[in-house]
Amino acid sequence: MVQRHSLIWRFFLSHVSMLTLSFVFFGYFTLIEFRELQFETVSESLKSLSHMLGNILSQKISESDQRFISEWCDKLGSSGGPRITVLTPDGVVLGDSQPLTAKTPDVSIRPELLSAMKGSIGTSVRYSFFLNRDVVYVAVPVTNNGQITGIVRTSDATKRLSRVFEGSYLKFFIMVLLMLGAALIVALLLANGVRRPINEIRDATLRFADGDLQYKVVPGGSREIAELASALNHMVEDLRERLDIMTTERNELESLLGEMVEAVIVVDKKKRIVRMNQTSGKIFQTNFAQASGKDILEAIRNRSLNQFVTRTLASPSPIEEELTVIGNPDRVLQAHGTQISDPQGKPSGALIVLNDISRLKNIDQIRKDFVANVSHELKTPVTSIKGFLETLKDGAIDDPDAAERFLNIAIKHTDRLTTIIEDLLKLSRVEQEADRGAMKFEKGSVGDAIQSVAKFLEVMAQEKGIRIIVECDYALQINMNRPLFEQALSNLVDNAIKYSGPDSDVLISARRADEDVIIEVKDKGCGIPNDQLPRIFERFFRVDKARTRDTGGAGLGLSIARHIINLHSGRIEASSGIGQGSVFTIHIPA
Repeated sequence: MVQRHSLIWRFFLSHVSMLTLSFVFFGYFTLIEFRELQFETVSESLKSLSHMLGNILSQKISESDQRFISEWCDKLGSSGGPRITVLTPDGVVLGDSQPLTAKTPDVSIRPELLSAMKGSIGTSVRYSFFLNRDVVYVAVPVTNNGQITGIVRTSDATKRLSRVFEGSYLKFFIMVLLMLGAALIVALLLANGVRRPINEIRDATLRFADGDLQYKVVPGGSREIAELASALNHMVEDLRERLDIMTTERNELESLLGEMVEAVIVVDKKKRIVRMNQTSGKIFQTNFAQASGKDILEAIRNRSLNQFVTRTLASPSPIEEELTVIGNPDRVLQAHGTQISDPQGKPSGALIVLNDISRLKNIDQIRKDFVANVSHELKTPVTSIKGFLETLKDGAIDDPDAAERFLNIAIKHTDRLTTIIEDLLKLSRVEQEADRGAMKFEKGSVGDAIQSVAKFLEVMAQEKGIRIIVECDYALQINMNRPLFEQALSNLVDNAIKYSGPDSDVLISARRADEDVIIEVKDKGCGIPNDQLPRIFERFFRVDKARTRDTGGAGLGLSIARHIINLHSGRIEASSGIGQGSVFTIHIPA
């Protein structure tokens, strides 16, 4: 991982570097200019001295009086001033204030002398290894009647000036250090002044990232940083408001999806589940935590649903189909699918809404069966009555025996037709009174109701040699509509008597179990096949139609009983087996 330096450290280092370079260049060029100025001053002094000596010694130089010139140079050299050298135009030394040695180099090739030999003033600065210091040389030509008769060269070893320079260097270096130190302190203060508000903003952004959107940055520092802090506060406030709106909308959406009876599934364009509500989980035996991010075929193993999702993703317009989910029981789903688009308008997934229409399908089937059964049940006795009446009309009425027999059969079918109509009216009346809320309920004894039903059906039972046995606690009470409750019990006991063989028992029992009163009607009749038990409470449904018709049943008794028990906030169940008899159990809240 690359190690990154802080912004303040970079800011400080950059300022320090710029200040240091600025001071170094400033000092360097200032010292160079100062040194040039000093050497220029020395050069002018030496020029004046050389001109003066040239004027004084002009006659002697023209005469090449080497002795005089040498003695005179020796006298000047003994005073410790600048070095004085007098030469002929061709470079021969006539006199020198410093004694010449064997190691003294040939001076005739010096640049200042070459300039003087050409008639101009020559100036040169060079380091003398012999003297171990810089030396300023000035050579002035001496003329007589326009002819160069000699050269006077003066030089100064600048020992005194070097000491001045060294002192100036030290003072200047100290001054530069002091200024640099002051500049560094100022830079450090400025960097620290920038660091504090930046650190405050950094700490604030970390708190924002952790979810603390109530925190506010205190504007400080420069105008730009204060504006940045204010903008950050405004941005976080706006973000908080947006998050609150999004959270509210999400909660509303979750509540809406959770309360929907329809199953809702959202998938992306790769058929991975993005969202699903609780109804979907109940239908497909899963939940969103398990299914989230999985392919829909992996999460919900239903090939029809997977194919429907594929068709929805490929269709630009909404589609609708019926799907079947195999289970216990099977479900029929009305599926609606439509594409979901991203902000650019490109398909990003699909929304699947599944409506469980199994109950509607079942109700529709029951309605069809009901219409068919009603038509059949009404048509059969009407057809029989019409047939016998036509037979009588055609002459059978003249035969007393045949006429009586036909009339008895017609009366029997008329009674059956009356029974069907009365049962239908009774069922309709129960439903209407329930819808109007006209039912009156009051505390009543369950035992008394059972005894009343048993006495009412006792004659019918004795005719078939059947014993009605009652076992109950007469202290049990429930809120009941006594006539309707007895009607429901009467229908159950009547069926038990009809389908029980001679010399058998029908047991009616009642007991308390937790918060319910449980009433059971048991018989030892022929029983009901298990595959037909779920439908026995449907209107006009009969297990053995031929046998039921012989017993006078229309297939409405159990349906009426179920409606009455439902009105009492209870439920009725049945269990049976072929040849094992049947048990009808009523659960009513105590």
